[in-house]
Amino acid sequence: MKGLFRGLATTLSTAFRRPVTVQFPEVKHELPVRQRSFPVLTWDFDHDEPFCTGCMVCVRNCPVECMTAVMQDNPKYALGQSNRRKGIEKFWIDYGRCIRCNICVEVCNFEAIVMDNTWGGHAHSAFDRRDLHKDLDDLTKASREGRLPRPFRPVDDFDAAVAKLEGKEIPEAGMKGARPEARQAQIERLAAGQGAAIQEREPEPGALKAAAAAAGGGAEEELAGLSEKKLRARRMRAEKEARDLAIAEGRDPEAAAAEARKAFEASVSAGGTPRAATASAPAAAGAKGDPNSPSKLRARRMRAEREAREKAVAEGRDPEAAVAEARAAFEASLGGSPAAAPGAAAAAPAAADGDAPSEKKLRAKRMREEREAREKAIAEGADPEAAVAEVRARWGVQ
Repeated sequence: MKGLFRGLATTLSTAFRRPVTVQFPEVKHELPVRQRSFPVLTWDFDHDEPFCTGCMVCVRNCPVECMTAVMQDNPKYALGQSNRRKGIEKFWIDYGRCIRCNICVEVCNFEAIVMDNTWGGHAHSAFDRRDLHKDLDDLTKASREGRLPRPFRPVDDFDAAVAKLEGKEIPEAGMKGARPEARQAQIERLAAGQGAAIQEREPEPGALKAAAAAAGGGAEEELAGLSEKKLRARRMRAEKEARDLAIAEGRDPEAAAAEARKAFEASVSAGGTPRAATASAPAAAGAKGDPNSPSKLRARRMRAEREAREKAVAEGRDPEAAVAEARAAFEASLGGSPAAAPGAAAAAPAAADGDAPSEKKLRAKRMREEREAREKAIAEGADPEAAVAEVRARWGVQ
């Protein structure tokens, strides 16, 4: 009885406590400055460029190899607007592989990468894993928009703790060019009619002319240098954004995606790269992005077979006959071309599995049939070895 009253007292004491939960996402707890979500690149507002120089230190030290970087000669160095001779041209991080270990932050020599310590750093859920591949624009967006008021590196906290312990003056925190004060100074420069970057020194001879010539090419030259894979990724991103915007505005998402595709193809064609029109040209068979590639045709055929099998089972019909009908209908829709229907001209055992008759898959299917025949024979009291021998004979195996 005494224990019962003690338990009731504990329960009643919690009933009058203030709740520790909040109504997320409307209400959010304040995150500590040491919070780690995903790595992002910092933006140098004094020179209007990323801090990153493409030195590849973070890429080489990443334990899961989720980073890729490309270095280039910094054009702002010749213009006298930066002291960095090298700059970053391309940078990718696959957030789907990142384990948020903070190693890239600790090994960086240029205060160029930090772990996003805001709630915005957690909002990266996506239906497609390819949307977790962040490029240079995505990685610098948080810093450029001023959403990192307190970019943090562990070494800053360590130096401050050591200085405080030794009774010395606490050193200034790093990343001064990426903090809100530097962003506000850049806004004031722009309002005063000055450039976005501080002019460190006089431009080198011919640098201004070269920069004007490079700017004349615009986005078309940038697209012209991209591979088929990168062009396809950009086109798919443009279509996705157009589709999302159309859904939010109550318009037809497919029509919006078609308009975005046409606009992208027009911009690429203006840059002199008609090869980028991968959306409408079937191109080479098997090319990535081709809706009629063997892998995608095979996926559609297998989906049709699976749906036919499930429907036949639900209606009490023969599922194998339904699958055969679905396969025949699919091949007829392709004009009966054996090249268009991968696996259609394969041997009967392999065609039922929906894949090319490779040695490995044929052997796996035969062994599965042998095991099922053996189990059925044992259940019926028949000779299991004879049942297995029948299966092997049907497969033409001694």
